[in-house]
Amino acid sequence: MSDEPGQTSGQDDDGAPPAGLSWGDLVSGLVEEHGSLTQVAWKLIEHASGDDVASIERALRRLRNRAQLDGGVWGQRVLRVFGVPASIESRLRWMGLYQSPFNDLPVALCLDQLRVWDRPPISSSRARVWVQLGFASCALRQQQFAVASAHVAQANAAVAGLDAHYDIARVEALLIDAYVASRTQHEATVTALLDRVSPLLATLDLADAACCQARLVDQRAYQLNRRDEHAAALALYDALPDADVHPFASYRRDSGRAYGQYKLGRRDQAIALAERACEHAGDGGYIRLRAMGLLLLARILGPSAGGAAVRRAQGIAERLDDAELRSRCAKAVTTSTDTGPA
Repeated sequence: MSDEPGQTSGQDDDGAPPAGLSWGDLVSGLVEEHGSLTQVAWKLIEHASGDDVASIERALRRLRNRAQLDGGVWGQRVLRVFGVPASIESRLRWMGLYQSPFNDLPVALCLDQLRVWDRPPISSSRARVWVQLGFASCALRQQQFAVASAHVAQANAAVAGLDAHYDIARVEALLIDAYVASRTQHEATVTALLDRVSPLLATLDLADAACCQARLVDQRAYQLNRRDEHAAALALYDALPDADVHPFASYRRDSGRAYGQYKLGRRDQAIALAERACEHAGDGGYIRLRAMGLLLLARILGPSAGGAAVRRAQGIAERLDDAELRSRCAKAVTTSTDTGPA
């Protein structure tokens, strides 16, 4: 039974609670954290000039029954004062960062999960940035570059004016935009975007900084490899720390080094590094990266010896329904246009 006459129950048509976070979940979480609905109202009253505690409590009861509909003025006030629970935002952050194993799920499943959260109250909160970045990564995997850029624009709008806690989201947005630009625009545009990443890395924690630094190097090396400046590209990877801070960062480092050694004619070193990159991918649960590592190994081994590795990667691409990975498989043993593992 609902608390207010005429209000919805907050459940789907089949009687089950709605998937994702509802206004009821949010208000209940605040009550649990602060002790009572009255205490939540007192927290809000300083931000609601002219309202008394009783009227705010009534507004919160109405909001609790809004399920995942627009929360109106009071929904905005609650989100502005309290935000969403840290545990929920952490889950969304995991879905929004490219270096997360979330992106190793099949694309259709990723999209289903993101759509669950792309509704109020999340879509009305600053936490929507992670949902938009997740959609952008899925668009890249489908090679829908314009769609990816549109989602990045929405992500940037979500973090406008927020503090350095959201610099990791800003870095993610810049790296996605730079990736799109590297496929569709002039190199100067890519360089300008990547130059904006470096100053933000200092605000990130150790693991995030390692992953994003490796991605930054990967994209810079891609530009060098396009110009056949393979030694310069390898030097960028060699400058990355040897310490294995995070499996994603270690994969990017060693796959980049493997490609550089391969292009410089050092086949044995290249094979060893490519195999180590595959191990890093497996250790981190990154099935897409493992497929990319297999494709890199196939390039190094050549068409005759690398066929088995290509077939394994193709199987992964099909199971993940990943257009971008399929594209990599299609040109796996082509060397004339190779620009590296990025």
